[in-house]
Amino acid sequence: MVSKLEKYVGLAKDLHMIEAMLITPQDICFDIRALLKCRWGCEDFFQNIRCHHRDTSLQERMEMIKKYNHILLVHSHDAHELSKAILEIERAAFLDGYYFAFGVRLCNLCEVCAVKQGHACPTPLKVRPCDQSFGIDVYKTVRNLGLPCEVLQSKDDIQNRYGFVLLD
Repeated sequence: MVSKLEKYVGLAKDLHMIEAMLITPQDICFDIRALLKCRWGCEDFFQNIRCHHRDTSLQERMEMIKKYNHILLVHSHDAHELSKAILEIERAAFLDGYYFAFGVRLCNLCEVCAVKQGHACPTPLKVRPCDQSFGIDVYKTVRNLGLPCEVLQSKDDIQNRYGFVLLD
């Protein structure tokens, strides 16, 4: 089955992503402190559609990810393009019969978030949960896989953004 999934690595590259690789849930580093950063380190917590937990506990969210056999890890420098690519790959996988395909990535679809401006989200069905809300330590996960992820020291530093597409 892995060879069939390689097509999504190619799709990510076609969508101008820097890197894409198939990983397993065992490659994901979970740490409850990621949720700490999510809840108290993010100005959007509970003020944004992106932050809703949909009545699931952290344990349930971690177990959801662990139920998958394959995960596509996608790397980009552009948050907006990454969010679009994650959704496009998720949709392609779904249409290929992977009906549980699901993206995990902080939503950056709109240039300016309508919800932050007090308006309804124009794309609520495209919003996906943030990796931190699932307890994923993205820094450790990607570093263990040999990918770059550093704390930015200035606004001019190149950002390394990551997203996940759960595939089964």
